[in-house]
Amino acid sequence: MVSKSPLVSVVIPTYNRALFVGEAIESVLSQTFTDYEIIVVDDGSTDNTRECLKRYGNSIKYIYQENSGVSAARNTGIKNASGTWLAFLDSDDKFRAEYLAMQMERAGQFPGICMQTTDCQTCEWEVNRCTYFRMNGVMAELKGRDYLLVTEPFRFVVMHSPWQVGSTVFHRDAIQNAGLFDTTFNLSEDFDLMARVALQGPFGIIGEVLVNMYRREESTECLTDQIRKTPIQARESEEKVYKKLQAIQTLKHEERKALNALFSSNRRAIGNLLLEQGDIANARRSYRQAFFVDRSVRSLAKYLLSYFPVNVNLWVSQKLRKKQTLIPE
Repeated sequence: MVSKSPLVSVVIPTYNRALFVGEAIESVLSQTFTDYEIIVVDDGSTDNTRECLKRYGNSIKYIYQENSGVSAARNTGIKNASGTWLAFLDSDDKFRAEYLAMQMERAGQFPGICMQTTDCQTCEWEVNRCTYFRMNGVMAELKGRDYLLVTEPFRFVVMHSPWQVGSTVFHRDAIQNAGLFDTTFNLSEDFDLMARVALQGPFGIIGEVLVNMYRREESTECLTDQIRKTPIQARESEEKVYKKLQAIQTLKHEERKALNALFSSNRRAIGNLLLEQGDIANARRSYRQAFFVDRSVRSLAKYLLSYFPVNVNLWVSQKLRKKQTLIPE
């Protein structure tokens, strides 16, 4: 007798998170929706992750690989998945009990969508901080609605970066056609994948918070810490993603325009950081590059202001700055 394939494959990449990965798995096992499989990809852990996972037995599919990074681990999960839909969960985060049920209910109502995302709560230990949709402006786009169907998704994804694959489900065909995670990126691999999948068809957005994302003290430095410690390098990594997407020949005019605006905004933010370090020459160069990518008044103003005293520039930057994250100004 041939066993039926699950509707959803949940891929959990993990590396040295024996303390937390069980909580992530339990959050999937506690789902009100049951037509799923769990694939845990151990990306070369050196702690007791393997031993901790033995208690789950056949409840999970355990795959070990040499340490290759989170994108490679997710790709391994995709290649070993049998579900029509793919869901991703980082090994220190948790799905809320109705996450998969809500995702699949809405996906059934809109059968043409290629991916669908929900809001997620960022937490430091058990303290709630903010939600992604408030941070990236999607909350304003919802305008009080509980669901939004986006028919021009690439432009929407670009205009509302950052995104979180941990609160997103992808149709298997769409992610295969778009290409898997790019293993050359250490940052913004979520954005890169979602932008490429957005070229495959409509994008569904559920307004409800259905995932908890945790930021905790760990032996391995998390990406959030890297961004805080080396913000210029982090934004330069973002730029590599934008350049890759710019090379897509099939982008429409409005899609390319939105991407250029994001690229330019990120370049201005690099200029601001350089200015704060007193590197006026390179800050001015960044502002000039921002202007030539997208000829906005804001980029021109930043370039002209760079000829004024540094304290004037810093005062203006502080007034204009909206967020101290990778979300471009």
